Amino acid sequence: MSADLTKTHNRAGFLRWHTIRRIATQQSRDSLFGWGIYIAATVSVGIAALLIFNSVRFVGESDLNVISQPFLFPLQFALTLAMLFVAVEATLSIARPREQGSLQVLFFAPIDEPILIGGNFITGLLVYVFFVVLTLPVLLLLVWATNFVLPTVLLWAVIPTIFAVAVALAFGLFVSAAAPSARAAVLILVAGILILLGLQSAYTALLNIPPTSRFFDALLFIRSILASLQSILSWLSPIRMLDIILTSSLNNDWAQLLKQIGISLVATAVWLFAAVRMLHRKGVLP
Repeated sequence: MSADLTKTHNRAGFLRWHTIRRIATQQSRDSLFGWGIYIAATVSVGIAALLIFNSVRFVGESDLNVISQPFLFPLQFALTLAMLFVAVEATLSIARPREQGSLQVLFFAPIDEPILIGGNFITGLLVYVFFVVLTLPVLLLLVWATNFVLPTVLLWAVIPTIFAVAVALAFGLFVSAAAPSARAAVLILVAGILILLGLQSAYTALLNIPPTSRFFDALLFIRSILASLQSILSWLSPIRMLDIILTSSLNNDWAQLLKQIGISLVATAVWLFAAVRMLHRKGVLP
C-alpha cells in the first residue's frame, strides 16, 4: 500500500514537471521567434557600445590615460536591460491571457497555479540566458577592439546574476497574478522600478556631494536614511542585487556574494509563493 502510494506520488510529480517543462519550452520558443528580444538586445549592445567608446574618449583626453573597470558599467547596463525585459514578459504572462480569456481555456488542461507559475518562471530564466548569449559576445568584441583589460572574474560573475533575475521574475509573476489587467500590471511594475531606481540613484548622487564643511554636513540625516535603505534594497530591489553580485564578484568578496545569493533565493521563494496564492485567489477570469 505504501509502495503504491509512493509510486503514485512520484508519477504525479513527474507529470507536473513534464507539464511545467512543456509550458516553458513553448513560451521560450515564442519569445525566441518574436522580435522583442532581438530589439532589446540590439538596444542593449548599442548603449553599451556608446558607454565603452565614451570611456575610450575619456582615456584619450585625460592625462592619466587610465580608467577603473571600464567594462563593469556597460556589462551591468546590458544585464539590467535583460532583467527588465524578462520581468516585463513575466508581468504580462498571466494578466494578458486572463484579460483575453485564454487563461480560462488553458486551465481545462491538467494545469494548476503552481504549474503555470513554474512554467513562466523557467521561461524567464531561459530567455535571460539567451539574451546574455546574444549580447555578451558582441560586448567582448568591443572590449577587444578598444584594448581594455577585462578581468576573467567579471565574466564568471555573469553566472550568479541569474539569482537576481529570478527575484525580478518572481515579482513580475506576482504582479501579473494580482493586477486586474495587463495595462495595470505594467504600470505597477514600472512604478516599482522607478521607485527602486530613484532610491538607489539618490543615494549615489548624495555620495558625490561633499559635506558643507569639515565640521557640519547639512545632508547627514538624509545620507543616513538612504544608507539604511540600501540594506533594505538588497532584499527588495533586483537591480540592487545585480549590482551587489557583480561588485562582490569583482572584488572577490565571496562572503558578500554568498550572502546576496541566499537573500535572492529567499526573496524568490517568497514572491513565487505569493504569486501562486494570488493566482488561486484571483482566479482565471478577468
